Amino acid sequence: MSGRGKPRVAVFGAGYWAQFQIPAWQALGIEVTAIWNRSRGKAEAAARKFAIPAVYDSPEDVFKAADFDIADIITDASTHEALVELAAGYGKDVISQKPMAESLSACRNMVQTCGSAGVWFAVHENFRYQPQFKQVKQILESGELGRLLRAHLVLKSPDRAIMESQPALKTMDHMVLRDMGPHLFDVARCLFGESSGVYSKGITTYPDINVIDSAIQVMSMESGLVLGCDLVHTSPYRLYIAGSEGTLRLGTDNTIQIETAAGSRRVEPEPRDRLAYIPEYDWALHGGHVFLSIEACLRDLIDAWQSDRPAPTSGADNLITMKLVFAAIDSQDRDCPVQTGHLTD
Repeated sequence: MSGRGKPRVAVFGAGYWAQFQIPAWQALGIEVTAIWNRSRGKAEAAARKFAIPAVYDSPEDVFKAADFDIADIITDASTHEALVELAAGYGKDVISQKPMAESLSACRNMVQTCGSAGVWFAVHENFRYQPQFKQVKQILESGELGRLLRAHLVLKSPDRAIMESQPALKTMDHMVLRDMGPHLFDVARCLFGESSGVYSKGITTYPDINVIDSAIQVMSMESGLVLGCDLVHTSPYRLYIAGSEGTLRLGTDNTIQIETAAGSRRVEPEPRDRLAYIPEYDWALHGGHVFLSIEACLRDLIDAWQSDRPAPTSGADNLITMKLVFAAIDSQDRDCPVQTGHLTD
C-alpha cells in the first residue's frame, strides 16, 4: 500500500520533450505546480498551454518558493548535474531526463550527492516500458526459450528528420551513443541482465551532417549470452533471441513470433490508441510505443515514490547503464573492446 499521496511536480525545462512529458504527468492525475526555463518566454508559453500556475526566473527561485514534491529535470544533459545537486541541497526528490549526465564522473557524483542527502533520485529512462519490450520480458521470464544463447537487439537511431526536429543532435560528440545509447543499454540490461563489456563501431551516414548517427555493438553478457545491439536508421526486425528451446523474433510491426519444439505461435501487440495530447506528426515520427512508454515510466516512478522505495530506473541503477554508454564511447575512440569495470572517469 502506498505510503504517500500523489506528488506535486515542478518542471525544469520547456524544450522539445517537455511538451510531451508535462501532459503525460497531467494525464496521470499529477499536478504540475511550477516551471522554469532558461528562456522565460518558453516557460510562459508552456505554462499557458498546460495551465501551470507559476513561472520562475531561476532554478533557485523554484526551490525557494514553489510548492512541490519532485523536481522533474527535462533540460539538456549539460545542466543535469548542477540541477540535481541543487535539488539535493534543498532536500527535494528529483527525476532527471536521460542521459543522466555528460560524463561518468558527473553521473557518479549525482548518485552520491542524492544518497548523502537522503534524496530519492530517479532517471526518466522510458524505453524499457515500451509495450513490446514488456511482452518480451514476460516471455523470457516464463523460461519458454530455455537457456538464452544469442540475441540481436535493434533500435532506431536519429535520422535526418529527427535531427531536424532536435538541431542540437547535429553537433553532438558521439551523438548516437549519447542520445540513444542510454535507451539501448537499459533495454539490454532489462531483458538480458548485466554486461561485463562492449565493443562499438560508429557510422556517419550523411555527408552534410558530421556526427556519428549509427552504431553497432557486441556485448558480453554475464549470463554467457552473446548480444549484438545496433542503433541504425532502418532494420528488418527489432529483436531476435535464440535459446536452447526455441527462438523469438520481434518484428517492426511489434508482433512477436515464437518457434519451439511444441510449434509456432504469434503474439499480437497490445492494442493502443493515439494519445490525444501528442500531435500526429510527432506520433508518426517517433512511434506511438515511445509516447506510451513515457506514461508507463512515469506511472512506475510515481508508484515507487509513493511507496518510498528506489525506482526501477533509480540513479544508482541508471549509473550502470551509463557505464555501458561511456564504455561504448571509449571503445569507439580506441577501436577495441572495453570492460565496464575498467572505467575510472
